[in-house]
Amino acid sequence: MKRRNLLFIGLVTVIPTVIQAGVVNSPHDMSQASWNTRKGVCSPCHSVHNTDPAQIIPLWNHATSAAAFTMYKSPTIQATMGTKPDGASLACLSCHDGTVAINQGIGGLTGGAAEYIEGPFQIGPDLHTTHPISFVFDKALADKDGGLLDPTPGTGYKIGDTIPQLPGTVAPVPATWSGTSLTGKAIGDVLLTAQKVQCTSCHDPHKQIGSAPSSGIMVKISGTDASSRGSLICRNCHLK
Repeated sequence: MKRRNLLFIGLVTVIPTVIQAGVVNSPHDMSQASWNTRKGVCSPCHSVHNTDPAQIIPLWNHATSAAAFTMYKSPTIQATMGTKPDGASLACLSCHDGTVAINQGIGGLTGGAAEYIEGPFQIGPDLHTTHPISFVFDKALADKDGGLLDPTPGTGYKIGDTIPQLPGTVAPVPATWSGTSLTGKAIGDVLLTAQKVQCTSCHDPHKQIGSAPSSGIMVKISGTDASSRGSLICRNCHLK
């Protein structure tokens, strides 16, 4: 067997193990739920075989919400909003919108009666007062809006840089990262998916990235800005 094939096998083995370690004991760890008869950490959302052909996220094995979503609305928003969430946001909302059971796989219910997310973690399907999601965030939008940083990899703003438009302020990042450092990374590389703002722009469901391992809500950049300008995660896209 060639070395490159050995390397590939190693990566396939190691990467899921590392991600699984982040999920264990997190709010997304459902391995001990009564309905999870396999007691798998990853299997409530992912499967190696027989996954959703739409693949809204890799190896998606959960039922996908078909709710009638109400998207964010504002007279000042410059982004072009779609009629419903897509990609990673649709995957998140396939539990968090409250219309699909946590234990609803693509093949049907797992382990008995349906269980739903309730309380403050039930986000939708009415999203008109939440942060907008599933829209393209690029330099064109930043220029049009006038209050956003350029997310373009290579030429735009890098996380951890001081912001030229806000002289006298410090870079909007925490003192240390509990997960993979985001310092020096472009917004487009680590906060966007396919150039879109999604739920995963702020949150890492696998508790690997930035501040996510130590943040109870798995936010990628946690804390309040030292210049008293508000949340760090907000200030890494918004000129505030």
